[in-house]
Amino acid sequence: MIPDTTIISFVIAAVFCLLMPVAILVVLAIKRKANGLPLILGAAAFFISQMILRIPLLGILSGYKWYAVLADKFLLITLFLSFSAGLFEETARLAGVFVLKRNRSYKDMISFGIGHAFCEVILLSGFTHVNNIIYSASINKGSGVLFTAVPLQTLEVIKAQLIAVNPGHVYLGIVERISAVLFHVFATMLVFKGVKLKKWYYYIYAVSAHTLFNITGVVLAKYSGVIITETALLIMALAAGWYVLKQRYAADFIQPNNDPIIKHQT
Repeated sequence: MIPDTTIISFVIAAVFCLLMPVAILVVLAIKRKANGLPLILGAAAFFISQMILRIPLLGILSGYKWYAVLADKFLLITLFLSFSAGLFEETARLAGVFVLKRNRSYKDMISFGIGHAFCEVILLSGFTHVNNIIYSASINKGSGVLFTAVPLQTLEVIKAQLIAVNPGHVYLGIVERISAVLFHVFATMLVFKGVKLKKWYYYIYAVSAHTLFNITGVVLAKYSGVIITETALLIMALAAGWYVLKQRYAADFIQPNNDPIIKHQT
């Protein structure tokens, strides 16, 4: 049996990682607090860079001997995966900004970043927790379509994995998603700013920051535990979020490319 506390944690995580992002997007659309095209392109940037390109490519590379050797070296594979994530996602962001020739205001940047971040949260976390709920309910009930569609041996493996889940780690996973959202908006800001000011080293900053953020999470998770890991990532994300807020009225960010100047309001 899957403990009720574990199932409850899946339900709460699904609310935060699936229902809440959708609700926020609906509210932003109704109140016109986000711009549609940047929002859609932000989501497309994540979907194309990760789901269509990077993840399938990693699956292909896993069949090569050199990749298997690399995978046995923790620090090397961590660096490779972290850098590839940054390279693919930030390049997709860069392409999106070039498409948005007339939509490069602060509001557009926030919209793009939220679209990118929420797409990741929904696809990689929200749907995963929904699947966990479905599997848990079917296993505890002892019947259902899964028992006819999934081999019994596979179900036993899934059952063992779900029983071993620590509900506390599921809740900390929600904190991780919050950190990821803040970071994605920050990375988006760097790419937007680089294009607007024609200072391309901001793109390098974005790739480097993305790589560092991912490496920090993986290395700390291995050597320091989940609580320290999520605390460190949250601190980094809050610092990144603070920097993004500071850019709201920054003249060098707002004025180029004929964007409307947003005057400081007191």
